Amino acid sequence: MRRAITLIFLLVLIPAYTALAVTPAVKEFTSGNRKVFTTAGHPKSKGINMKVSYPASWLAKEGERPNIVQKFHSERGKGLELVFITTKQLELAPSESDLKELFTPTAMKDFVPPGAKFIQAKPTILEALPAGILEYSMRQERLGATIASQFISYIFVHGTTMVWLTCGVSADQATTPTQLARKMEDFKPLFLLMANSIVLENRWR
Repeated sequence: MRRAITLIFLLVLIPAYTALAVTPAVKEFTSGNRKVFTTAGHPKSKGINMKVSYPASWLAKEGERPNIVQKFHSERGKGLELVFITTKQLELAPSESDLKELFTPTAMKDFVPPGAKFIQAKPTILEALPAGILEYSMRQERLGATIASQFISYIFVHGTTMVWLTCGVSADQATTPTQLARKMEDFKPLFLLMANSIVLENRWR
């Protein structure tokens, strides 16, 4: 019930200009045609027991890299939109004041991958925990092809585990930064809904 009320609230908050270009994935998600992934018992979860919802037409598969728990790929794995869960083990559980400092825009600049361009960052709250939202763009070369991508990451810490829900859109090298940014704006409503679907099971017991 709480999640249903929050979903309605988020839909009201989505800016009017994005409502004019609601993607099929957003319609799919808000219509209830979605699946739930849980990290419970996953060897890469580092103790995080987390649920997140994603569009039913997206392909879910385990990440190939050590810290990527799961990936969700649009159009049954054939699209250019991707969401993935990453975990990182911390030595100590940070204090609330440490977290507030960690999620300042200045501090989050240090989270931007090498070679990427920082766009913006801001603190937020996720599951009643201090969190951050980080946006950046980058161009990557692989096997002779160049791909332009823009990402938005929702980051939080629970206990001694840092969790990233990173959402990205991509296009070919001919795409301008403005076109890529416009595509990201089209998908932000979906990414926000996915981030807000996160439930930390062992936090509320």
